[in-house]
Amino acid sequence: MTEDLTKRITQFLEIDTNYAVIISGDYGIGKTFYFKNKLFPLVRNINVPNSESEEKYRPILISLFGIKSVEEIQKQIFLELFPLLKNKGVKIASDIGKSLLKVFSGVDIEQYVNDADTSTSDIINYNKLLLCFDDIDRKSDDLQIKELFGFINNLVENSNTKVIIIANEDVLRKEESNNDEDTYSVIREKVIGISIKFNTDVVSIYGQIINSKYKDSLPVYFNYLKDYNQSIIARIEQNNKNIRNLVFFLEHYKIIFNSLDEYLKPDDNLNPFRKEIFELILNFTLPISIEYKMGSLKPKYFKDIKDLHIGGLFDLSAFLSDGPSMKIKSKEEKVETYQEIYKRKYLDDTVQRKKVFFESIFNYITGSSSFSIDKLIEELKSIFVIEDNKVPKREKVLNTLSYWQCIDLNTNEYRKLTNEMLKFVDTGEYKLDQYPTVFHYATRFNNLLNYNLENLKKRFKRGIKKGTFEYKPSLHFHLHISANTEFYEDLKEVAEYCIQINKEIKVKSEKEEVENLFELFQNNFKEFLEKVNESNTELRYKPIFAKFNFNKFWSTLKKAKNTELIEFGFDMARRYTKYVYPDLNPEKYFLEQLKEKLESEIGKSRTTKMDNIAYEFLVSKINESINNFE
Repeated sequence: MTEDLTKRITQFLEIDTNYAVIISGDYGIGKTFYFKNKLFPLVRNINVPNSESEEKYRPILISLFGIKSVEEIQKQIFLELFPLLKNKGVKIASDIGKSLLKVFSGVDIEQYVNDADTSTSDIINYNKLLLCFDDIDRKSDDLQIKELFGFINNLVENSNTKVIIIANEDVLRKEESNNDEDTYSVIREKVIGISIKFNTDVVSIYGQIINSKYKDSLPVYFNYLKDYNQSIIARIEQNNKNIRNLVFFLEHYKIIFNSLDEYLKPDDNLNPFRKEIFELILNFTLPISIEYKMGSLKPKYFKDIKDLHIGGLFDLSAFLSDGPSMKIKSKEEKVETYQEIYKRKYLDDTVQRKKVFFESIFNYITGSSSFSIDKLIEELKSIFVIEDNKVPKREKVLNTLSYWQCIDLNTNEYRKLTNEMLKFVDTGEYKLDQYPTVFHYATRFNNLLNYNLENLKKRFKRGIKKGTFEYKPSLHFHLHISANTEFYEDLKEVAEYCIQINKEIKVKSEKEEVENLFELFQNNFKEFLEKVNESNTELRYKPIFAKFNFNKFWSTLKKAKNTELIEFGFDMARRYTKYVYPDLNPEKYFLEQLKEKLESEIGKSRTTKMDNIAYEFLVSKINESINNFE
């Protein structure tokens, strides 16, 4: 795509001109990369028109990012020129010292001037320069565009300098226009002769980048990037062809790839899943890298993106929930949330693909922590289920039947493996969030094996009932079913049953948790307080006290030491801060009951003075806590 641009620029250099050329395009699409890596090497071999000894052009790139004045630009040009002069092994002659001082006002170069018999033409001619001004649309507001273009006009008209401006011209025009008057066009008309739209050739740039960065130093990574070039390039093109996003991804992914590649080589358990592992990680890391580099993925959206990725093969979250019902948008609400935009761009529910969340990678890309291969391996072992340092037979069967490995099986092999898979269903050996996937594998391709779906659903429910599971929060997010999936209603019924079982597990586990906590409260009051109010744990935000039998709680509390009551008061203040966590609202009634009991004990004849002090202190802390509830 850049071949024609290169040809137009070389033709511009071969003729006499008194105008500048502007190359316009969006930020980060590879304009600077093109100039440095493709154009400049060619320019250095182009003869300057009408030169006596076939002089070649000298391309110089000047960034105007944050530049406040023409004087600063002049300094930048001189700093780029001086190494050229220094390389010639000469000092600036006195006859040209004055002219340089005049052109580059404010630059102290007197120290380089002597009386050597060296002419201006032997050192530098402005008509031998190709000055490329980059980031013009990112200059300081102190530098007016009119002043800048006046400086450029002087270069092209009076010094015969070739000038190319690299910018986003749409931004320039917007910034310089006032009251619908296009003042930018009026200014540019005097200076710009040709305006060329820069079209990024992502394929070409991608090849150049990976060749120069990784071919020799990291050949394994280089070959991987070659194999997956279409997937990576497609994502970059999807996001305005921004090359900065590409470089950001490649450099960060390098750390992940090299660490994982080194780990997998001797690992017999995960290595068989090598291809799928790297595909999962690529499909996760690439969008996260792009969105974060663009500034779209802000901390306030981190949880939304996590919720999108923690699902499995299908999407049922809009219909099933083991928590509060989800809000359904009205037809009038047209504005997409960031979560919806991200899902539309990167998570296609019509494609049968695992959706997983790698917290180790997410935290690394977003700058929350360094990359830890150990944490990533833990996540992979959870996804691919490694037990006793080996992959269980049930997981090997499931993997063989996955998309699209199963397509090479003949009918007998396919039937045999499916029957093996269903035997593991009969004994309840799969995880709760796997059963919808297993059911789909058994019935896909228009029920290839002709199962009776009603009997098959009953078989699944019997098997699930036999399983031993731990409660999985927000299981509905882990069960992803697209509405156009085969036998959708049957699949949904299996998923609903999994969620029902999950709810039963939750009730049972919460009951056991409350019983264990109350036993701890009775036997070790101090340890109980530490456990319940430990920061960054679930108990800190669970309404545990509301679930206790209050009369039994009061009977135990009355036996506590006064020092323990004082500590309990301080813990209450820490637990119920100014803005009480909403899930703790049920504990307000518990506090009111406790306050009433304590006040009834204060002043009684059998209550000692020290007890009164402890009770009154605790009541004061309870009052403060109650006032913090909405």
